[in-house]
Amino acid sequence: MPKAITDSQLKKMAKMIRDWPQQEAFNWNNICTASRSILGYVPTRQALSAKLMLKNAYQVKKKQQKDAIAKVEGVPRPQSMLDAMDKIARLQQENDALRAEVANMAEIAQRFIYNASIAGLSQQRLMEPLPKARRD
Repeated sequence: MPKAITDSQLKKMAKMIRDWPQQEAFNWNNICTASRSILGYVPTRQALSAKLMLKNAYQVKKKQQKDAIAKVEGVPRPQSMLDAMDKIARLQQENDALRAEVANMAEIAQRFIYNASIAGLSQQRLMEPLPKARRD
């Protein structure tokens, strides 16, 4: 007869469920098989699904997978591999340009903060909200 599942084993199995790889089928049978490395034996689906921590981890992971599929379904697919490669290259260039712009803006913000501190402005004064527009 198998031993009772300890809290530390439950936590390890819940982490295993949360980190389940996308390329493997996600079902109770595969979870039971993968649990052998933690428990030393293959438990039944009923034994694992009776544990609230594992059941919640399973439901959350299943929902994440369904949400990921739903998100991808609305995205139009490229006509060819060449179109996909062009789109990826264009998006990478755009991403690099935006990263450079953010880095430049961060440098400017640091310069403003430094110069303001030299002029005697406190951080509290710098972080005050803008005055409300008067619409008379």
